[in-house]
Amino acid sequence: MNQQLTYKNEIEQFAFEELKRFYTGKTPVIFEYFDIPKNGIEFEITQTKESYVLRGNTPRSLLYGVYKFIEKVEGIVFFDLHQPKKIVAEGFSSTYEGTPKFARRGNVFETIDDIPFLKNMLDVGTKNGLNEAFFTFFLWDEVKEALLPEIKKRGIDVTLGGHSLRYLVAKANGVTVSGKSATDGAVNDLIGEETEFTAANALKNHDFLQDEKAQQAVIQVIVSYCKTEPVIRRISLWPEDVGAKGEEAKLFLTQYIAFTEKLQQALVTANLQVEVEHIVYNAGLSWEMLERKEHQVSSANVLYAYWGRNYAQSFKSQRDQRAWDSLLDWRKATDKQVTIFEYYSDHFMLSELFPLLFNRIKMDTERYKEIGCEGMVNLVVPLHKVAKAQPHMEQYDYQQYQQLNNIVFARSLWEGVETVPHLLSSSMQELAAKIEALFAQNSQYNASFFPNRVVEAKNPNSKSEVLDLLNAMEQLLQQEQIEEPLQKYVDALQQVVNATKLRWEAL
Repeated sequence: MNQQLTYKNEIEQFAFEELKRFYTGKTPVIFEYFDIPKNGIEFEITQTKESYVLRGNTPRSLLYGVYKFIEKVEGIVFFDLHQPKKIVAEGFSSTYEGTPKFARRGNVFETIDDIPFLKNMLDVGTKNGLNEAFFTFFLWDEVKEALLPEIKKRGIDVTLGGHSLRYLVAKANGVTVSGKSATDGAVNDLIGEETEFTAANALKNHDFLQDEKAQQAVIQVIVSYCKTEPVIRRISLWPEDVGAKGEEAKLFLTQYIAFTEKLQQALVTANLQVEVEHIVYNAGLSWEMLERKEHQVSSANVLYAYWGRNYAQSFKSQRDQRAWDSLLDWRKATDKQVTIFEYYSDHFMLSELFPLLFNRIKMDTERYKEIGCEGMVNLVVPLHKVAKAQPHMEQYDYQQYQQLNNIVFARSLWEGVETVPHLLSSSMQELAAKIEALFAQNSQYNASFFPNRVVEAKNPNSKSEVLDLLNAMEQLLQQEQIEEPLQKYVDALQQVVNATKLRWEAL
């Protein structure tokens, strides 16, 4: 195989190291860059009589090419968080072109400070074509020292932001607060529990967006982050996770967008190549924060994050049509980049009655591309501590279960890349489709019941219909032979269904 003695950068060096690690053949592999960057194509692989030639636009493109080369020649794919999977090696019959559907492809981590897990997610994500990792500011402060080497050698772009506003306001005011405290506060927000951090740093979006001094102080904190670490390529700072109502709602988008534009200008003034985007998000199911209506569009990019989908149906369903119309309006109104924020690996929104979403992900990526979106990111949320404390959850491996959706997500963002046929046998594909059709219905209740989801069983008016759903789930999971990677997943689901049924029956 090819022996490279000098490297232009650490990403290129890592690409060669990965090739050496997995490639067992004797035919040399030559790395080259396109003379002129190819629009829409990240890399290509060509086989000649003497060698394989792997060409890319960037060092990161070469790394993507290495993993596709390994898949084609060695029959090795990287679906699991811990070990490769062997498939049939197809080889190359012609030039292979690696073409992403979206320029931006990432995972979002808000509260997970599990370092080994995050390292695995960065590794497997890159091996399947992701190029971004999105962190809240407080999580970044907790994990950056451990993750920076992994991020840099893979050429991963970092986005900072999320629901970090009160953390940044506290820092701007000189308050000493650890990232861990802010992380715990964000986790407890989901179930309405107050912590020392949240009690001491209460913040209303309306107050902040009318306080020019506070905004400028936060902007300077953000600029200092970006100056410190060049891997930060985007800021996506969201308002606090509370829906705007009444008179506040009328002014919210205008004031919030104005803040993001001030932030963008400050980064430009500081000669930093960092993008800024604003989120479009129905926090607290507030349509005023999701729909553009008469508001002017921003000079910043748009992150569209509709919370509360019924993942058992497409956006064409009457229930979610309003959200789809809002997305189409934003896409039509702006010439800036529009990225879609999805919840395919969110164990709070989807709960531990966690559905496989393979067909939904495939259909979503196709539709988002059709309407001209430029990026997709997938939120990864762990089990909440309330779920972890329950006896039936002892064997529930959320990290592996969320990865089933996440790996399909990552590979669906590229043209012509298969996942499910390599992941599951034909019979298990049929079972996965049935699980998706049934368990995805859980999501429609989780939105309407919020914050008390189906697994909490606190809505007696829906007792009959939810029990019908749970009974159908129970019957579906009673399969005689289940193969991995679904066996442990199905076993865990059975435990969750049984425990959830008992709660509803007791209402």
